Formats: sequence, C-alpha cells, structure tokens
Amino acid sequence: MRFLSTDPSEFGVIGVGQEAHGFFAFGQFARGVVAVGQLAIGVVAVGQVSFSIVGVGQVGGGVGWFAGMLGLGGRGVCLRLIPGLDLPRIPPPEVPLEAVLHGSARGFVRLAVMTTPDAPALGANGQRLPIKLRPQLLWALDAASRAHGIREVFASLRREGDVIVCDRLVEVPGQRKGSIPLAVNVLRFVVLVMLATAWWFAFFELSL
Repeated sequence: MRFLSTDPSEFGVIGVGQEAHGFFAFGQFARGVVAVGQLAIGVVAVGQVSFSIVGVGQVGGGVGWFAGMLGLGGRGVCLRLIPGLDLPRIPPPEVPLEAVLHGSARGFVRLAVMTTPDAPALGANGQRLPIKLRPQLLWALDAASRAHGIREVFASLRREGDVIVCDRLVEVPGQRKGSIPLAVNVLRFVVLVMLATAWWFAFFELSL
C-alpha cells in the first residue's frame, strides 16, 4: 500500500486521479473510506453522485444518513427509510418555555403543532413561536401531522443569539390515528437491506 497512489488498481492512504482508490480518495471517480468526487463511493462520501453510509450529493443514497436533491437514506434530507420522529417509552424531562426564551435553560418543551399555509410550525397557547427547525425535522413534522394527526410534540430547544433553534422532535405518545401498515414497514426494511447490500457490493467488489 502506497501513501500516495495515482493507480486505481493500487490502494493508497491518499488516492488521487481520474479514478482514485484510497483511504482518502479524491477524483472524478473516487472510492475510499472518505471519498470526494463526481462519483463518490465510500463510508463517508461527497459528490454529484454519492453512495455511502453517510453522504451528501445531488443524487445518491446513504445507508445511515444522506442529504441531497434526490436520494434514499436511513435518515437525512432524502426519502427516509427510518421514521423521523422518535417514539419515547417515557416522556423526556421538560423545561419551562419561558426559561428557553430567555436563554437561561435548554431542553424539551411540550409544544403544539400548528398548521400554516407554507409548512407546519410550533406554538403555545394558540400562538406561533419563532422557532427555527432543521429541514429534515420540518419534513418529518409535516409528514407526521398529515399522516397521523400529530398535534403535539416534545421539542428540544436552545437559544442561539436571537434565534430559538429546535434540533430534535419527540412524539407525544398516544396521538396517532393509526399505525403505519405492516406492509409499508416491511417494504421500507427490504429497501434498506437492498440499499446496504448494493453499497457493500459497490464498495468492496465493483471495479471503477
């Protein structure tokens, strides 16, 4: 194994070139533990087309997490194969909303899910709160409210300067109108297994 490899048939600590193969791979076609390229295959991959465990790309898939315009992934900003809202066995410990708004505390606050023309929002006492949600949380909240009638969530909040940020949502138990059909869950599991198998083949067997 070379430290720097430009030969795609020889693995290197750092692989570079049009066809790169290395622990760190950088090229038009890159395959490695960390891969960056137009076509990137790796444990962590970034590219126009990305196939990985954790990855980012315009198109692709990530077994654990993926973010892109068009893709499949366990979680992330994509078509998710793992549910986006966590179902708790017991409710998380709560902190007062006023304490979060004043920046003296951070933690879970029980809030209402409010319907707006653009997207769902979080509120309390009938008033919408200026809370910034990550895109994947907003997508999950919208899907859960539409499909299952979710009207309340535990939101993990913290204050960053003048902005209240939500970085996690936990569903309040007992709100779902109905469970996800077994056939849908089986299909999601099968697709996730197929995605993992395809990644294994691409990472270990496929020749660039």
